[in-house]
Amino acid sequence: MRAGPVGHKLAPMRILVVSPRFPHAAVRSGLAIVYQRIRRLAARGHEVGLISFVSEEDRPHLEAMREGLFALETVPRPPPAPAWKKAWRSWRTPPPFDYAQGTPMARRIGDMVERDEYQVVLVEFSEMAPCLVRNPWLPAVRTVMSCHQCATIASQKRCDVLGYSLEGLWERWRRDRLLRYEFPVYRQMDHVLVLSPQERWQMLNYAPDLRITVIPYGVDVAAFRPPEIETERRGLLFTGYYSDEQNRDAVLWFLRHVWPHVVARRPDTTFHVVGPDPTPAMRAMGEIDLRVRVTNRVPDVRPYLHRAAVFVCPVRMGSGMRGKILEAMAAGTPVVTTSVGAEGIPAVPGENCFVADDPVVMANHIEWLLADEGLRRRLAENARRVVAERFSWDYTISRLEETLERVLEY
Repeated sequence: MRAGPVGHKLAPMRILVVSPRFPHAAVRSGLAIVYQRIRRLAARGHEVGLISFVSEEDRPHLEAMREGLFALETVPRPPPAPAWKKAWRSWRTPPPFDYAQGTPMARRIGDMVERDEYQVVLVEFSEMAPCLVRNPWLPAVRTVMSCHQCATIASQKRCDVLGYSLEGLWERWRRDRLLRYEFPVYRQMDHVLVLSPQERWQMLNYAPDLRITVIPYGVDVAAFRPPEIETERRGLLFTGYYSDEQNRDAVLWFLRHVWPHVVARRPDTTFHVVGPDPTPAMRAMGEIDLRVRVTNRVPDVRPYLHRAAVFVCPVRMGSGMRGKILEAMAAGTPVVTTSVGAEGIPAVPGENCFVADDPVVMANHIEWLLADEGLRRRLAENARRVVAERFSWDYTISRLEETLERVLEY
């Protein structure tokens, strides 16, 4: 038995984690949360099983991930459905909740729960909900949905950006369908986890009866610590997976509306766009302006964070929490973000970051930071302190343990 963070004893639990993509040490973003939860819960003495979809690129990581797990099972990632099938299927279950339909995942989850007698099933990402809801093979077990991004709220923010254009009207129709499907799914779970207080409040506006707990993104503060002897910090940086529309939109909006104001004042500024799957439009912007350096997947983002003078996060869509901002803060890189990007982070503009939704105001904040090394240092030190106090992995995993324990007492 181990002492919990509030003084009571936490008994070991048997937990099955369900993931749509295979978590391992090299992953980033939301999948890094899954990896850290599994590893750290197991290190605290819990018996953790994992079932996940896998692709060929995941297979080299299987054996390393198997170590320390109570059980590991995998299901081949379903191939992309033909367009006609996706369209037909979406009439019944709106994307992204049709992801796991027609796969053996639901039955395999039920078999694992029955065979290994798990006490609770932790489902990572809402797209996996169909594997639990109305699953005829699933024995009685506590279920917890980890909602990394509420699809309805994300759709509403996309509506706000698109306005009443033809695409915006289509998105409103999609938002209404998501709302009718998503929240009844959450109501069938014993508990829901979200990443930010803002998302919890927004979801409770739609469904006041939900049991929701905020378990924020965590950061290995020591791993991101700036080097003792720093090189000169120069230029701007943004990181992300560009298969996600919110990151694509952020880069293109920044380049079209903010970047011209920045380089008009500081023509020698560079902007690194780092992360997998950059789009042709993003690459084209880099070819037009050689100060924009579009980089694909990198083995380690920390060298880029430690060389950048400012981390910009101009996201306008999506919900949840941006772990990339916490990583930048832990790396000692001052942050300029939008109000959407700042959700879930105790942002104090001018104290630990700058927040701006207007392009000119955002460019002004960037200019202040580029011009004033003392201001950069002060924001960076304050931000690192906040991350260390509020977003260490030890803190977030302790909150997760407490929440799962409460669920078992229902």
